[in-house]
Parts: sequence; C-alpha cells; structure tokens
Amino acid sequence: MQDLDQTIVTPGKTIKFEKIELRPHLIILYPQTQFKQIPLPKGTITLGRGQDADVRLDDELVSRRHCAITFDGIRVTVKDLGSTNGTFVDGEFVEEKVLDSDNRLQIGKMVMKVEFKDKSEEAIDKALYEAATIDPLTKISNRRNFFDRSLGELALARRNNYFVHTIMVDADHFKRVNDTWGHQCGDMVLKEIARILNEEKREADLLARYGGEEFLLLLAGISPEDARKSAERLRKAVESHKFSWKDTVIPVTISLGLCSRQGENIGKVEELIAECDRLLYVAKEGGRNQVACEV
Repeated sequence: MQDLDQTIVTPGKTIKFEKIELRPHLIILYPQTQFKQIPLPKGTITLGRGQDADVRLDDELVSRRHCAITFDGIRVTVKDLGSTNGTFVDGEFVEEKVLDSDNRLQIGKMVMKVEFKDKSEEAIDKALYEAATIDPLTKISNRRNFFDRSLGELALARRNNYFVHTIMVDADHFKRVNDTWGHQCGDMVLKEIARILNEEKREADLLARYGGEEFLLLLAGISPEDARKSAERLRKAVESHKFSWKDTVIPVTISLGLCSRQGENIGKVEELIAECDRLLYVAKEGGRNQVACEV
C-alpha cells in the first residue's frame, strides 16, 4: 500500500491533510461485460479458469492456473504459471514482470490493468458495480449478470463436451400472495426463496433473479440425472420452509423447468432459457410444485 501525505503552507497558517492509503486493484477492462475491480491483498493470488484459482476468469483461452499476481506492499508483479496461451504485458509475452498503471495485462481475450485507489474510490466503485450486477431486493445476481457470466460457462462446456443445465424457477400462485397479504409480504417471500436457492445450490452454480417471481440457475459438469436431483432438492427445500408473515404461515411452493444440453448442442443461452420457460409451463399445467424436464 502507498501512503500519500500532503501539507500546504499559507501565510500564517499550515494545513495538513490526513494520509491517504492507496490499495492496488486489478481491473478487468475487456470484455466490458465482465468489468470488475478486484482489491489485491498483500501476498499472492492465482488467476485462471479452474475451480481452485483465487480469481476465476470466464475465458476458454485461459488456463486453469494461468498466472499469479503478487503484491509485496509496494509493487505488483505478474508471473506466468506455464499457461498454454501465455501471459502478455503491452502485447509482449512475459514470464514475470512488475506492473504499473500504464501497463495492459492480457490473459486469453481478457485485458486488465493495475491501479492504486483509496478507500473512498473503492466504496464508490463497489456501489456502481453492485448496482449494475446485483438485484436490489434479493441481493443475488441480476438478469444481466447471469447472461454475462453464462457466456464463459457455455463456451467451456462446448469445448470440453460436457453438460450444462439451465433451470427456471417460478413461485407458485405468487399473485395470490401479493393480493392476500400485500406486496411487503411478497417481497419477503422472494427474498427467502432467493436465500434458500443460494444456500442449496453448489458454489459453482450460477443463480440470478430473472424478473418478477422468476429465478434462473446454470449448472455445469454434472449428468442430467444429477441435475434433476438438484432441481428436486431445491423444490423440496422451498416446500419444507416455513414462510411466516405477521404470525401467519404463508403456503409457498415453486415450479421448475429444467433444460439439459451437451457440447456442440448447447446453443445460445437465450435458446436454453426459452426451452426452460416451455418446460416451466409444463410443470405449471401439471399441477405446480414439481420439476419438468426433457424426457
């Protein structure tokens, strides 16, 4: 970290400002849909595509453990970890290099830079980032963030020929909840459903509020049968939860549409969602509080 101290002397008066503590941040500049600012702790973190990387990057050209970023308290250094496609700074391949704010670090298709910021800038930037990516009611990812993050997952699944599964979740008879107990009760129900889904899903699964009383999940790397079991586990978790509002227990269940695709047959995320929506309608028509999936 860097400390900046400034003293201004005027006739008959000395003004001394407090020290400003600057912390390094790794800023993802491109693709713009993946823009984020990552505070760098003192020590070393790894960047890569794998589950064990400290910072996961959704880019099929990025190795599972691609490079390491080290902050020693003064300088920030990048070191390639034997990646397949290399680590580049300002267009040149590097094995290890000290980074400054003028440098552009490229890993796969992703372009980044290091910038020192103070705490006030961190708070503002965090607020702006959360406003763009987080649903304000449920505090999970919003629709836009789901679409952005799913692109990398789908690309990896196509390349490695494994399954991805999309689940659309809808709260049953939600209009009745709003009409009977009011919109504040409806908000409570949505927040609780989001919390339950977030707790029950795997850490690697994507979860977002799609809109209204609908939620989306993306699961990768498991079989269709395991995906069906996961969807059923989510359904049971909501069904068994006690939703209480002003000493009244609110009956809440969910219906789910599950779409599974593998490798080259995955298609676009919009196509997967459309199929989920169709299957969700099947679940609703079948009596609600159930999972509908492709036979």
